[in-house]
Amino acid sequence: MSACRTEIIYQSEDFIFTKCSDCDRLGLMYRQVMISFDEPNFDAFRRYLERMEFEFEKYPFFDGVDRVVIETYHPDVQFTLLEEEFYRLKAHVVEANTQLQLLELIRKM
Repeated sequence: MSACRTEIIYQSEDFIFTKCSDCDRLGLMYRQVMISFDEPNFDAFRRYLERMEFEFEKYPFFDGVDRVVIETYHPDVQFTLLEEEFYRLKAHVVEANTQLQLLELIRKM
């Protein structure tokens, strides 16, 4: 996404969601993580997060702290999040999707 002309769709203290006006790729930055998606894969990721609940998905890690594992589209890359981090990411992704949908509706008018 380095050569993209990005527009910020939604931003919060540790979360930025962008869309490239050239290639339509979506960029999600959460803390030190950056992921890019096409729209169908972002929607799938959003639905995946929305179905998850920390209590049902958590794993006790070797340090004694419970974390949830977030799968990615690459089999060798997963993210582990503490409960607060997970729910913040989930809320940000839902809000980013809402903002994206609103922006697309406005542009169609």
